Amino acid sequence: MRRMRSLLLVLMLTAVFCCGCGEDENVIKGAGHSFSYCLVGNPDTLDPQLAENASAKTVLANLFEGLLTLDADGNLKNGVAESYEISDDQLHYSFRLREDSYWYDAYAEDSAFGKDAKRRVTAQDFVFAFQRLFDPEYGSPNAAAYSCIANAREIMARRLAPGTVGVTAKSDSELEFTLDYPNTGFLMLLTAPAALPCNQEYFDSSKGRYGLDEASVIGNGSFAMQRWLYDPYGKYNVVQLVRNPLNHAVQRVFPTDINFFIEESDADAAAVFTEGNADCFVTTQNSLVGHSEYSAQGNYSITLGLIANPDSHFSDPNVREAMALTLDRSQFPADDPDIRQAAGILPPGAMLLNKSCRELIADAAYQSYNPPEADRLYHKAMRKLRISELEEGKVLVCAGMMDYALLAEVLDLWRSELDLHFSIEEVTEPEYEARLRSGDYALALYAVTGAYHAAPAIFESVLADSRLHCSGAATVRKLLEQAAAEPNLTDCVELYRQAEEAILSDHCFIPLFYKQRYLICKRGVSDVVFNPFSGQVQFSEAKFYN
Repeated sequence: MRRMRSLLLVLMLTAVFCCGCGEDENVIKGAGHSFSYCLVGNPDTLDPQLAENASAKTVLANLFEGLLTLDADGNLKNGVAESYEISDDQLHYSFRLREDSYWYDAYAEDSAFGKDAKRRVTAQDFVFAFQRLFDPEYGSPNAAAYSCIANAREIMARRLAPGTVGVTAKSDSELEFTLDYPNTGFLMLLTAPAALPCNQEYFDSSKGRYGLDEASVIGNGSFAMQRWLYDPYGKYNVVQLVRNPLNHAVQRVFPTDINFFIEESDADAAAVFTEGNADCFVTTQNSLVGHSEYSAQGNYSITLGLIANPDSHFSDPNVREAMALTLDRSQFPADDPDIRQAAGILPPGAMLLNKSCRELIADAAYQSYNPPEADRLYHKAMRKLRISELEEGKVLVCAGMMDYALLAEVLDLWRSELDLHFSIEEVTEPEYEARLRSGDYALALYAVTGAYHAAPAIFESVLADSRLHCSGAATVRKLLEQAAAEPNLTDCVELYRQAEEAILSDHCFIPLFYKQRYLICKRGVSDVVFNPFSGQVQFSEAKFYN
């Protein structure tokens, strides 16, 4: 009943905006479908410079278009950028912008950003976005990844004003980035939500509400905000986007609209989907893979490992190293297609030089199994902590992340080697996040991934993640900067290997499994662009064939 009422609500909203459009959607087979999709959790914000969670990133991917975007294969393609040039020293990136990318406010059609206004997206919109990204007053969690841009680090440290950032509008159609040092992944960074444009006039008019409600969201993408209904105590939560008619006239948008159901958990999203009320959803579970009624695509885009609460005995460096040295990965379960044993940080789906990072950097060298040394370190830790043994450890896990029977087999290795006893505490996704935030855990199974498939994105997410407490962050960042500027490919790979080794030697994150993330769709759904790293899906070219 809940699903039917939610579906009826969306159908009523859809009818308001689809009736009378007069367009023959059958000219192209599969076009004209109203898509439904399940988000897990409410978007934290639809302010691109501040957004963090996967729900927000998926909505933003459909609301906005950046300078560059990724196609279904993860390759770069032009977005608002018509063309670009890179200087020989790789410190200057000059972009020529299209003149037919428009802001559109469907919520207030008669506003200064309505259909008739045809407000262009200009270079200044990107300048303002990057000024906000680095401005300490806004506290963007995404800023550090872009610290290669000239003056970015000085601005974040409050030593320079945001207006001094190395992003300049030469004209409405000409945008230039100046970098402090070369970064071979810079173009990929421009595909992420934090690099999306922001119109200053609209931002100022929102009076501090920008990105927080349906009346304070504007975009320049394939779709526009129409409804954002969310009540944490309610049952019928949805974000509805309608086709942006201005950009549809330039680059055809195949769906009429998208209805994003907001569900509390992966299990709830799966239920909505299997009951037939959604066209697709993203999940880490593989229970529907291979089902005759559905299509699935997956990628090893996640590394799962253990993190320790900094206030627990398990955070002692000697304890963590002892645990790492008693992992005989040859004993890990090896017959599950959903996971692979992991010794590195970078999952196999992460790319270096257009190859899987694990082809170029074999993680076998990280598999140090040394029980005698582990025993020595463990007892050294007990003397330091002035205890005789560690208490039983509870490993906090998020429901649906993986088959936890496989994790139990791994945890049993620590019982046999170090006489450490662990139990698994499985909780819902909201409780898992709340417990991590509050520090109410001793150990937790934690997922590491990036915003896209390039290896630097995974490293950046590790460095920016305060829960990982990586003490070697400065060393890792220096290695990444050297790798980005290194012209010799062999030397570049070696620098990335050293960066990975530096994180692993800190034992702030003990990798256990490489894990797949999946897009599951009804049969007949095609051309949904899926980013298995960020979890984003983009519907502008999506079609449905009955």
